[in-house]
Amino acid sequence: MKRQKAKEVFGDALMALAKTAPVDRITVKQIVEKSGLSLQTFYNHFHDKEDLVHWLHQSGGERMLARLEGNRYSFHDLTMDNIRFYAQNANYLRSDFGEGIVNHYAELSGENTYSFLAAFICRRHGFAELPEELSFYLRMYVYACLHIFAEWSLKGWNLPEERLAAYLEQGMPEKLKPYLMG
Repeated sequence: MKRQKAKEVFGDALMALAKTAPVDRITVKQIVEKSGLSLQTFYNHFHDKEDLVHWLHQSGGERMLARLEGNRYSFHDLTMDNIRFYAQNANYLRSDFGEGIVNHYAELSGENTYSFLAAFICRRHGFAELPEELSFYLRMYVYACLHIFAEWSLKGWNLPEERLAAYLEQGMPEKLKPYLMG
C-alpha cells in the first residue's frame, strides 16, 4: 500500500468515527479498527492521533491551494468548500472548538490556512515574502473567517451557504481583494 493511501484510509476512518463521537474521545485503537489496517501501519505514518488531525488539515489545505493555483478554482470556490466542510463535519469540529474557545485545531487551522494563502499570494504576485500590511490583513481575515465558519456550523445559524460566502467575501479587507479575488 502506498504511503499516501494508508494515511487517507486512517483519515477517512477518523472522520467517520467523528460523526458519532467527539474526536477527543476517539482512540488510536478505534481508528485502526475502523480502517482495517494494523496498529503498526498507523504508527509508521503518524506519531499519535493529533498528528493524524494535523495531517488531515494540512493535506486538505494543500489540495485546495493546488486547485486555487490552477486558475479554474476561484476564491469563491475555496470559500464554499470551507463552508461545506464545516457544515458536513460539525461533530468533528465541535470536539475541537468546544464552547468557542481557541484551541489546538483552531490554531492549527488558522496557521495552515494563513500559510497556504500567503504562499499563494507570493507565487501569484511575485513576492519573495508577503508584505507586512498584507500579512496583517490576511491573518486577520483568515482567523475571522474560521471563527465565523465554526459559529455558523456549530450554532446552526439560519443562513444559507451562498449568503454566508457572499458576506465573507464582501467583508474581506479591500487591500486583500486584488490578491485573492482578482
